Amino acid sequence: MKKNLLLFTVMAILLGLSTLNMTALADGAENGVKETPPFLITGKLPHLTKMLMQQWDSPELNLTADQKSRLLMVREETIGAVKRLGKELAPLEAQVADGIFADKSPADLESLVRQVAELKSEATMVHLRCIAQTRAILDARQLKILTGR
Repeated sequence: MKKNLLLFTVMAILLGLSTLNMTALADGAENGVKETPPFLITGKLPHLTKMLMQQWDSPELNLTADQKSRLLMVREETIGAVKRLGKELAPLEAQVADGIFADKSPADLESLVRQVAELKSEATMVHLRCIAQTRAILDARQLKILTGR
């Protein structure tokens, strides 16, 4: 019974996270805005929890129930923090873009740009903590399977 409840909880969270991701993609498409990652470093750091979701039930990876539970908590915390930061970033980035075309000088926009940089830095640190926490949960074999390193 306990195992079934855990499995049900894991599946419900996975469904919720995938629905959340699809909603975010649809929202961006409806507004004609391409969602961009809120990170300073893009394309160079792995999104380990996303990679894990793709191999969640892989017999080769062989995640334990405890690992799955802990990984889901890391993913949920990370996605929540990144979404919050993304919501703060979007209007600031829009203000910078609008400002430069409204004849504001770079000096006029500097404080906004610094705010954007601070939020992107914070998002990058969230991503780095996610990677570190995920690595701590996986064993060396699992990490090698996941990353190829």
